Amino acid sequence: MERRLAAGLATLLLVGICLAGCSSQPAQHATLKPTLEVSQVDGGPVAFQNGQPVPEFGVQPRTRLDLDGAWRFQGTELTDTFSFNDRHQTLTRLTAEAGDRLKDNFDDSRWSTSQVPGTFDLPPSSRTTVAWYRKTFQVPETWPERASLKFGSANYLADVWLNGRYLGYHEGGTTPFAFDPGDALRKGASNTLLVRINRTELGARIDLIPWGLTDWWEYGGITGRVWLEAQPDLAAVRADVVPHLDGADVFVVAHNQGPTVDAVTLQVDVLPAAVNQGNVLNPDPKALVVKGAEPVLSRTLDLGGLPAGAVRRVDAPFAVRNPVLWTPARPALYVLHVFLISSEVIKDELYESFGLRQIKVDPTAPRLLLNGTPVAFHGVATHDERSSPSSSGRPAGGPVTAAGELYDKLTQARGVNADLIRDDHTPPNALLPMLADRLGFALWEEIPLYHYTPETFLVAMQRGIPQQMLAEMLLRDFDRPSVLFHGLSNESQGVGERVSALTTLRDLDRKLDGTRLTGQAAYGSDPADPTSAPLDVAGYTFYYGVFYGGDLDIGKIQRALDRAHRTYPTKPIMILEFGRWADSPEEEQTQAQVFKVTYSAIEPLQDLQPDGYVGAAVWWSLDDYWTERPGLETERFGLYRPDGSARPVQALVASAYAATSTSGSAGRGAQEGIVSGGQGIPLGQTGAPARLLALTVYALGIPVLLVAGLVLLLTMSRRRTRAA
Repeated sequence: MERRLAAGLATLLLVGICLAGCSSQPAQHATLKPTLEVSQVDGGPVAFQNGQPVPEFGVQPRTRLDLDGAWRFQGTELTDTFSFNDRHQTLTRLTAEAGDRLKDNFDDSRWSTSQVPGTFDLPPSSRTTVAWYRKTFQVPETWPERASLKFGSANYLADVWLNGRYLGYHEGGTTPFAFDPGDALRKGASNTLLVRINRTELGARIDLIPWGLTDWWEYGGITGRVWLEAQPDLAAVRADVVPHLDGADVFVVAHNQGPTVDAVTLQVDVLPAAVNQGNVLNPDPKALVVKGAEPVLSRTLDLGGLPAGAVRRVDAPFAVRNPVLWTPARPALYVLHVFLISSEVIKDELYESFGLRQIKVDPTAPRLLLNGTPVAFHGVATHDERSSPSSSGRPAGGPVTAAGELYDKLTQARGVNADLIRDDHTPPNALLPMLADRLGFALWEEIPLYHYTPETFLVAMQRGIPQQMLAEMLLRDFDRPSVLFHGLSNESQGVGERVSALTTLRDLDRKLDGTRLTGQAAYGSDPADPTSAPLDVAGYTFYYGVFYGGDLDIGKIQRALDRAHRTYPTKPIMILEFGRWADSPEEEQTQAQVFKVTYSAIEPLQDLQPDGYVGAAVWWSLDDYWTERPGLETERFGLYRPDGSARPVQALVASAYAATSTSGSAGRGAQEGIVSGGQGIPLGQTGAPARLLALTVYALGIPVLLVAGLVLLLTMSRRRTRAA
């Protein structure tokens, strides 16, 4: 069957370059602004969106009204010319387009229904570019005064109205966002939510992300959960845990939306946790807490008064004696429980799970260190797409909406002894890092700067949407120990523009987090690509003998790896893709041969070897998946067919990964019965100096006591001898 080969990627690239840079007329780029910004508040930097501190999006002990299920749906094929322009200029036109849909008495009974979360864009074809979603729901009379309207994701551009009032917009397909409905929300009455989704045809304009053709299916619609969550006047908005091997820095964001509050205290508890088959799929972190166990740490901080409207970031660091560290083979978790208290009354509380771990590059060699121990990862790529039940030998299609579906994917990954997951080219479904934390998989997350050109890099970075996507992904998964890597680009072109973009994104990543390693997936056809210089690791996609490099030849692959190492002698080399499609039984044998030869070149160079430097090898991919590439419907790169059966290459991967893995039995956290613990030690609130002092005392205190005790024993012994 004639398909792909070297011309496949080359054609895609040339089409992209022409769309981006060959137009005779200057492009009119979007003027719609990002909605997320980082501001300095009392206590440090805090991310804001739509006028509010960016919240956490997990399950919390607050009143909640789920808005999932059947929504009324109307799809159109409008030629949109104003969606992506500044709302100060376009809101009037958008509101006019919404028209009677905004009215309470609007009759939407003739509209079809669409499930939320879900998509209006099922493969193999879709002509919808703009869609209207409408939901009517009752809010109890007893609902608290304030609320937050939260969306797990909506692809690609969402404009939201509640009871006819415009709440705002969000651009970006796979990350969460929230609005303050204010007094537009009606308690004890019917409410109407109207959402306009624009999923512009890929390749139609160069100022969206991703901008061109994609080798996956870009599902449009309200793809994540939607819910209304009660918001107390005095709220613990989020708690971010920066892990260390001997403790953590905890940053809690408190927001007072009511009148001035006096005598506010913050209580921070660190609780032992355990994952088992009974709670592994439960999204509530409180379900992981070991019943009856004493807290590892409990401390109270006096915040004094919080004026009306105040946002404060509070630092509550701690050390832990005898901590249980997180690794894929031993994924130990803790649960953070935060209380905000005023006048001895609990005003709000928040739960987050986290793990203690450290990923870094060995300063003495091009080697990855996980918790100080050398590690080489063995990975598979996944997609946020339902695989089963298969239809006519193709994946079921549609975005994943249930934890059990992802659990099944990770069970497949465990079946080939993988310990690293690279999830597509977009921020993953939020359920994936949750399960990776609990089961024990490392994750490479990335934003969709996919097949970018010099011009599209400039346009995207000037708009600021990649920066927003990275920040939203980072903030959503801040407390996920499984997320070890942030990918900032995939198979892109240009040098100066790419280096500039990657440097800007790296700096943002370090400013907001700094506990993950940054990288990109550059074309392996150019091992001397210089653009990974600002990043922590040098990532490549390696398709020698498949898309480039002529015949499949171990010598060519080894020479390419050697050249990549000479280009980056101090960085681990990450092979983020290698593999081949298999459209027939004959091609399944060729697919297996590609693994044998390519992995045979990689394996002796893993960074565990004395002169090794390869930190990861990722097979593309775990499952087959739908694609929007012209002339194709399904990419059959999977180790597993859509019906769940294994291709011949699956057994080869499982055997090779098991023989060379350093992570042990990854993915078995729910079966291992791991219980976290240790003894917590509160540290000062003043930051690094206080932490350093406390840790110095902790480190030196025991030796000093031992020496003093020894001196005392010797003195007493001498006295006894003299007395005798």
